[in-house]
Amino acid sequence: MEDKQNNLISSLRDHPLIIVIRLENDFFSDSKKRDKLLIKIKNLSNLGIKNIEIGWDSNPEWINLMSDIKNDFHSINLGAASICSIDALNATSSLNLSYSMSPHFKKGIHLKAIKYNQLLIPGISNIESFKEAIKLGYKIIKIYPVSNLGMRFLDKLKELQRSDIFFIGAGGIGSKDIKNLLDNGYNALVIGKELKNQIPDKDLNIWLKNLKK
Repeated sequence: MEDKQNNLISSLRDHPLIIVIRLENDFFSDSKKRDKLLIKIKNLSNLGIKNIEIGWDSNPEWINLMSDIKNDFHSINLGAASICSIDALNATSSLNLSYSMSPHFKKGIHLKAIKYNQLLIPGISNIESFKEAIKLGYKIIKIYPVSNLGMRFLDKLKELQRSDIFFIGAGGIGSKDIKNLLDNGYNALVIGKELKNQIPDKDLNIWLKNLKK
């Protein structure tokens, strides 16, 4: 797991943004939605997005979908979002993804992920979970939700732990927040539903252009 953490940290230092795409409830019953998803990923890739997470789905076809995306988009660092059960963890095990994320810290699931050598980044919202995640060897922590916890919580975590922890912010973040959050302590950010239809808006386009400079 340590190598996967180091590789992801290195990747996110170059491009500190992850876009989350969650599938509609009827996604697998409508083939047109699959085609639209692939077009959406292609457009994001063409605009310079390097990291994309797809929300886990219990439908057996989810694994095939993820495998196809991984094979078709080699420039995308593909991850899985909302891994909060053993079933979800097992579904990702055959995909050999670079990373996946959980919304909250559940020690049992994270212990199993470590056993499988899967990088399942824990979502942290309190000091106790943070300390437990560090004990398990995590160097990457997701603070969730940022919109509620704010900057003070991040400052508290930094006071407790050495400076080599890589902090990812998620939850309620919009494109307009990217620069401020990165300038004030977060190492990378996750944007989900706040980016309507995962179509880059004016603020995201400006940030992407500045990133290339």
